[in-house]
Amino acid sequence: MTIFLLLCNLFTIPSQEWISYYQDKNIAISYTSKLCEDRENGFAFEYYLIQVQNLTDQTLVVNFNKSSEENSKEEDLTAFVLKPKEVKTGSCAYNPVKLRIYKADRRPNKTRKAAPFVLSKISSIEVN
Repeated sequence: MTIFLLLCNLFTIPSQEWISYYQDKNIAISYTSKLCEDRENGFAFEYYLIQVQNLTDQTLVVNFNKSSEENSKEEDLTAFVLKPKEVKTGSCAYNPVKLRIYKADRRPNKTRKAAPFVLSKISSIEVN
């Protein structure tokens, strides 16, 4: 049994490495990079996936822009509710709270210039 568990650990896919981006007394924000492929339609886009953690025992409304302050547009505004100690994580799948930012087009015939990861106007408000 011990050998089986050791072998399972050796062949387990390593978890994604999350890079810490922002933290205050209420929330922690991290990000990672992931290739999101749709082979059926010929798309291969790389995204920054965002993870937001509520560090409190209170319900929070979290707001931020998914761009720099000088380039911010209304469509970059993200707002959502986090329950106490809840963690929300972005993914390649569709989600109304898009916790992802376009990084680069990874199709073979496209340039590989990557956009930087930037958030601005980060805030959280306790909700009673």
